[in-house]
Amino acid sequence: MKQMKDPNTKLTEEVLAEVLGNSFGAWKKFNDEFLKYDLRLEWRYYKDGGWLAKITRKKNTIIWGSASEGFFSVSFLFSERPHIRAGIQKLDISDELKNSLVSTPKGTFFSIAIDVYEESQLLDIYKLIEYKKSVK
Repeated sequence: MKQMKDPNTKLTEEVLAEVLGNSFGAWKKFNDEFLKYDLRLEWRYYKDGGWLAKITRKKNTIIWGSASEGFFSVSFLFSERPHIRAGIQKLDISDELKNSLVSTPKGTFFSIAIDVYEESQLLDIYKLIEYKKSVK
């Protein structure tokens, strides 16, 4: 996907609509909703990854995002502490996400990544945003 790897691309709504295709409606809804969570989005270009969305609250990164052909991805990075993993397991999110957490190796940090194709997937993201904002 040349556009998302090109540092000269200006990431307009039109470019994102072209890249995301059918998932653009879910992106728009996500983009509108995260403002309610006091989050700010900034697209940044990284030589090793292309254009990535950094979504922050104050100085803390809450979500990393990227746009791919036909979908967008969001990733949450958490500090590795037992109470954090246990807290995520208690959330009312999909079993698929909970199961992915079980297979994630333990380290200093762990991540939860979601590829979003449709609006119905956004509910889990909103729950993870609230959780991420609340954990210390």
